[in-house]
Amino acid sequence: MGSDRHRRALTATVAACIALTIVLIGSPPARAADAWWSPVALRGTAITRVSAIGDTIMVHTATGATLLSTDGGKTFATAPATATFPPIDVVTIGTERWEIDPAGRVLHVADTAVSSAPQVDPGSPDLGPGAGLIAAPAALPGVVVAVSTSGAVWRRGQDGDWKQALLLLPASLVQGVPRITSITAFTEPLSDAIYLGTDGYAVLISTDGGDDWIRAGPGLPDSVSSLSADSGRHAVYAGTADGLWEHVLQNLPAPPAYQDAALVWRWLGIGAVTLVASAIALLAMIRLVPRRLQA
Repeated sequence: MGSDRHRRALTATVAACIALTIVLIGSPPARAADAWWSPVALRGTAITRVSAIGDTIMVHTATGATLLSTDGGKTFATAPATATFPPIDVVTIGTERWEIDPAGRVLHVADTAVSSAPQVDPGSPDLGPGAGLIAAPAALPGVVVAVSTSGAVWRRGQDGDWKQALLLLPASLVQGVPRITSITAFTEPLSDAIYLGTDGYAVLISTDGGDDWIRAGPGLPDSVSSLSADSGRHAVYAGTADGLWEHVLQNLPAPPAYQDAALVWRWLGIGAVTLVASAIALLAMIRLVPRRLQA
């Protein structure tokens, strides 16, 4: 009799826990943190180039159209025929200029007010003919990041030493290694961050001048063709396979932020599931014990 009462009590406990778990599963989900990237305009349009300076944003689409916005991306119209994009193989920080020449060498002008003749930076790598992606965060004087035609990312430290900083891994056996499409950083001392656009990994970010990289594209399409950092708006714009997106300078992507009540319910849910599993295991053990030992 005692064994039967014990078994019935365990069965009731299991049933109650299962009912509580069902209620928790049906409860409203916790509120997630705001997306790190937000859509601006032109959803459904593939954008291959973007340039942003204040309220002026210019984009080039995959269909060959060049569009211009003078209200921060709220509306776009056909750009004048004379409109041109700034070069991607040159970056100017104050009176200092870094650039990549057609042969793939990194050139440097220490002070454009004194001389405009660029010199090959000592120890800089051979990026390969046609290389043209370079960035230099103003917050880290002397730090430069450039991309070779082979896809390797090179970093110049503040001590002037160049080292390979990143080599992307294949996205899968079928897709291969994503192509690096763009690189940007703030030309005002707002952040140490450097942003790397890829056709497959969305955006990668380094917050230490190119030493370490993590994926930082939550909410962003995987295919990013162009990046532009706008110091005036403290924002980075991304031209993607699905329109124009914006990231406003902030901390690194955070895990979902739960409201207090939602977090409590989730802890109760974890406890309920644990209790259910324990009760089921104990019930199974009791059934295996010989009846003479249960008396």
